[in-house]
Amino acid sequence: MLREPRASKTAVSSSQSGKTKKRGGPTDEHIHGEIYAAIINHQIRPATPLQEDALATAFGVSRTIIRKVLQRLSHEKLVDLIPNKGAFVAKPSIEEARQVFEARRGVECILAEKLASTITREDVDRLTAMVSAEAEAVEQDSKHRRLQLSGDFHRELASLAGNEVLRDFVHELVSRTSLIIALYESPGAVPCSYSEHKEIVDALKRRDGKKAAQYMDHHLRHIEAQIDLSDHPVRVDFKTLFKPLA
Repeated sequence: MLREPRASKTAVSSSQSGKTKKRGGPTDEHIHGEIYAAIINHQIRPATPLQEDALATAFGVSRTIIRKVLQRLSHEKLVDLIPNKGAFVAKPSIEEARQVFEARRGVECILAEKLASTITREDVDRLTAMVSAEAEAVEQDSKHRRLQLSGDFHRELASLAGNEVLRDFVHELVSRTSLIIALYESPGAVPCSYSEHKEIVDALKRRDGKKAAQYMDHHLRHIEAQIDLSDHPVRVDFKTLFKPLA
């Protein structure tokens, strides 16, 4: 039987983090949120340069504020700061991609099993609503919305499990996964399936922690299978490529 509703353990949203609004322009928190969303929703691709001047002009703020935001995104592994070159959207290596998925399986399966013993009716309703929103995004063929909602589901589940350290780790891993998908997703790959999210929620509703962990493991392996991490060398036939004109 599900327990009665409890206080939500979700992470504090950026708008509630205590940042004060700077006069005459957006807060650094707002700017961070905008760039963060553009990266994880694939509106800005991996390895894209993030020029301080251009961003400062776009947001109507100083380069100092932009630099502070980029440093924060670097700590979150979404931006690479390269000396004498500038800031670039992070470009995860194949080995890093493998490690991210391995870490996600280890942590998220534990959290899914843990959540099954404490989940409330309110929690189930929240997760169910998120799955329904995913289904609607798929029906509307909204890729950016689908990516956002898929990541939100995993972040929410981690938040509900009640371990703040692991929650923050999952939040970082989910964001890094978005970069990995942008780089290595195989042509014709099937997107992250909301039906698999539903299986996880159904197991949680039944308080079947083992099954919830099993479904989570299967789900994450399915996502990884859609990505080409074969690390095969690129071979170029230079003789054909540079064949002299007849």
